[in-house]
This record gives sequence, C-alpha cells and structure tokens, in this order.
Amino acid sequence: MMVSVKAWFAFCQEIMGTQADRPLDPNEPLWAKLEEEWLAMRYICALVEDRGIAVESARVYFASVQGWHAREHGVKLAGGLKLERLPQMLKGLRRIHGEFARPLRRGISPLMLKKAMDFLLDPNDPADANVRAALATALQGLLRSAEYSGENNAAGKKLMLLRDDLVQLTDKQMVVMMHPCKNMHHLGGKTCPLVIGAGGTHLDAVWEVANMLKVDPTPVGAGMSTPLFRVPSTNKPLGYAFLQDLTKRLMVSIGEDPSFFGTHSYRIGGATALFAAGANETVIRTMGRWSSDLHRLYVRACFDQCCEWTRLAGSATVSEVSGTFDEVDYY
Repeated sequence: MMVSVKAWFAFCQEIMGTQADRPLDPNEPLWAKLEEEWLAMRYICALVEDRGIAVESARVYFASVQGWHAREHGVKLAGGLKLERLPQMLKGLRRIHGEFARPLRRGISPLMLKKAMDFLLDPNDPADANVRAALATALQGLLRSAEYSGENNAAGKKLMLLRDDLVQLTDKQMVVMMHPCKNMHHLGGKTCPLVIGAGGTHLDAVWEVANMLKVDPTPVGAGMSTPLFRVPSTNKPLGYAFLQDLTKRLMVSIGEDPSFFGTHSYRIGGATALFAAGANETVIRTMGRWSSDLHRLYVRACFDQCCEWTRLAGSATVSEVSGTFDEVDYY
C-alpha cells in the first residue's frame, strides 16, 4: 500500500475514528459530500501541521488517495464532487507554512508554436503531422497533458483519444468526444465534446488534424484501436516524455529558455490567448472544462460561439505569455 494511502487509513481510523473506505453515491445530498470534503481538508492539514510534510507533498498525497479510492471503489471521495475549497486551503497553507518555489512555467502563444512547428516539423511527414495536430489541438482546446499524450498503462489507455472519437471534421470545425474533467471520471465514457473552430490566423488545429489524416490515414476498420495522435510506425500514442522533450526543443528553436516550458504550457498558453482575445474568466474556465457539466451545456447552447472562441485562441497575438493562467495546475 502506498505511503499516502497508509497515512489516510491512519488519519481516518486512529484520529477521526471513521472508515478510510468511503464510497459515496454521486446522488447523495450536497451536505453529505461537503462533509467528505471537510474530512479531506482535515487530512491535508494533519499531514502539514502534525507530520511536517511540505504543502505540495501533502497535495500529492491527497491526489494519490483520490486515485486509490477511484480504483478501489469506482468513485473518488465526496462522490466525485469537485472540491472547490481544497485548492484555496492549499494556498492558505502555503502562505502560513511556506513552500519550496515551484519552477515557473510559461505559456506558449499561438504565434510561438506556429513558428517553432514550421521550423522543426514537416506537415508532409506522417510522424510530424501527428505531432503538429496534437500540439495545435492542445493549445486551442486547452487540453491537459494526459488528454493529448498517452501512456502504456491502464489510466493512460482509458483517457487516450482515438481516431473514432473524432466525430466531426469539416472545413469549419471539428468535434472530438473525450472524458469529462479529472474530478468527474466517475461519470464514465467519453461524454464531453471538444469543439474547435477552423480558420485561426496563427494556429488552425482543424487544418492540422485534416492534414494529419491525409498524410497518415486511419487503417480501415481500426478507428477504435488507433490513437488520435500516434507514432505511425508503431501505432502507439505520442508519449508524455516524448512531448515534454519535444516542447523544450521547439522552444529552443525560436530562442526561448526551455526550462520554462513543458506539456502544460499549451493549456496555459491557450487560456492566456483567450484572455488576450477578450474572453472573461467564466468563458476561459468553461472552455478549459474546469467543470465538464458546464462545458457541455455551453457547447449545446452556444456551439457557434464555442467555435469562434477556439478560432480566436489560434489567432490571438500575445506579447508575453508568462503564465497568466498558471493556476490551471489546480483544476
């Protein structure tokens, strides 16, 4: 059993006098879910204040507990409720107890990515075309790292986008069905539509995906076994380590310091580009699927506006993408 889970059992049983296994039906009333959130907050505080664990380490401990609970019971703590108060409590703990400085991560602007891709990645090469499509989609779609990279494990295979998940591709837009946000995986299935509009001035993920399918077509009848973004020679998904290293090489090619960039820089850059294009915080959080339920309602009610915002994300000129929305790490 992982150290974090052992600590959770000890906290629940020895300190709180309650069960560590806490599968809660997502249909339970809100007050019951909030009591579970309170227990989770107490656990993190106990790690920091009683055991002297660093705040960031305590956050990782709790994330591990959530992963264990989801694997064991099919649902995270608090019935899968998005724990809105927990990130704010962590910020408060950092102010009180301090924390090791996190490495600064900058966002990648649409123009930066376009210049770097044109310098290093040939759109006519099948392998490069897959990478270009993945990175453009990641920025315009505000994707989390795990949503466009793939790992050869159970969790990675569950999240991995497949060619058959691309349910619409026209000269105006594309729609990809994906899993809900990370706090709502208990809902099951790829039920959240990612909608991206075509025609971005600097980046156009719709064109990149169409080009990818032209130079690297899906094998007949293999759409459910072919990663959306893949290595053509092996049919394996683009790996996280590969994309992390490639991101740094792309930034070096345009004269940027690679230490400031990683796979999360596309999500940060996409959010910042939306802000530069005039989107308010509510739109940015909705487009970034901080709440998948809200995102699905927005797509249903405002499909054309969703296409327009993503097109603008590929068109925005951003003078300095230094991490305006670096808090996306917590959502």
